[in-house]
Amino acid sequence: MQEAFDLGYNIAAMYIAILREDIATPEQAFAVIENTSVIKATTDEDVKDMIAMRNQGLTYKAIAEIYGSTDSNIYHRIKRYKEKETNSSGNLKRSTALKNTI
Repeated sequence: MQEAFDLGYNIAAMYIAILREDIATPEQAFAVIENTSVIKATTDEDVKDMIAMRNQGLTYKAIAEIYGSTDSNIYHRIKRYKEKETNSSGNLKRSTALKNTI
């Protein structure tokens, strides 16, 4: 019985992803079904893909169109992800380092 539910759930997400122009990823389609924020459905893997696209020369606006978002949102997601990665590697952000030296 659970397998039939999972199949129906996946099919519903597929239809949403195909039919809605503002849905770009499977995670976003599942977020619609679960009635959660589509914006929060962006994963770290998505952000890594966004960074790769930027490195290949795509604009924030072009990436935003792919993900059904805004260029500002894409810029800030990439920025936050890079800050998180920098902080998790043991390096302090410049503002934090300055506060600690004062």
